[in-house]
Amino acid sequence: MGMAAETPSTDAVPPRPAGKAWEWEGRVVSPVPAATADEAWALLSDFLAFHRWHPRVAVCRLAAQPDAPSSGGSGTGGRVVRYCEGTPRDDGLPADWAHETLLEHDAARRFFRYEMNDNNMGFGIFFAAFRVVALGAAADGAGTAGCELRWEFECEPVRGTAREALVARLQAGLDGMAARVQEHVMSARAAAAVEAAPTTSLQQAASGLEAADGLKLDNSIAV
Repeated sequence: MGMAAETPSTDAVPPRPAGKAWEWEGRVVSPVPAATADEAWALLSDFLAFHRWHPRVAVCRLAAQPDAPSSGGSGTGGRVVRYCEGTPRDDGLPADWAHETLLEHDAARRFFRYEMNDNNMGFGIFFAAFRVVALGAAADGAGTAGCELRWEFECEPVRGTAREALVARLQAGLDGMAARVQEHVMSARAAAAVEAAPTTSLQQAASGLEAADGLKLDNSIAV
C-alpha cells in the first residue's frame, strides 16, 4: 500500500449537492505536539495507508484504478477508490466496511477530501476532509508546538445513531492516529540519535588515543 494517491485539485471534482442544508456537520481535532506538520503529513498523506494509522481499521486497499472520466457511472471518473474494513467486532457481526472515493488531494495545503460510497454502516451521503495543520511556537519559546490533525465531515443523519456518537467515534479514531504518529516520530528520532551516537563516540575515542600517544612520546625515556 505504499502508493500515495495524488489527485490534482484541478481535476473535475463532483460538487456537493447544491444548496444542501447538512443536518450533520462538524470537526474533530487531535494534537501531535512532538511532530511537525511536514512529518505528520508525510505519514498520513497516503490515501491507501489508512490502516497503518487508524487503530480501528484493519484493511485499506486500492479498490479501483483511476480510469478515463465517465459521466455514465461506469468507471471511477479518473479518481482513486479505496476499500476500508474495520477490525473484528466483539459481537460477532461482520466488520464495518466502506468504499471511499478520493475527490481532492493537495500536498501543499496538507489536505485531502473524499466521499463515502457503498458501506454497511448506514451512511448515505457522506463527505469528509482530512487536514494536517501546523501550530505556532511552543509556549516556552523553544521550537514549535507541533501540529494538529483535523477531520471534518458533512453528512445526512444516520438512522439509529446519534450525532454525538458519530463525533465521539471520529474523535477516538483521530486520537488513536495522533498517538501512533507521535510514537512513530519520536521512535524515528531516537533511532536516528542512536545511529549517530557510535560515530561520535568513535571520533572521541580516536581523539583520546591520539592524545595518549602524544603524551607517551613526550614522557618516554626512550631515545
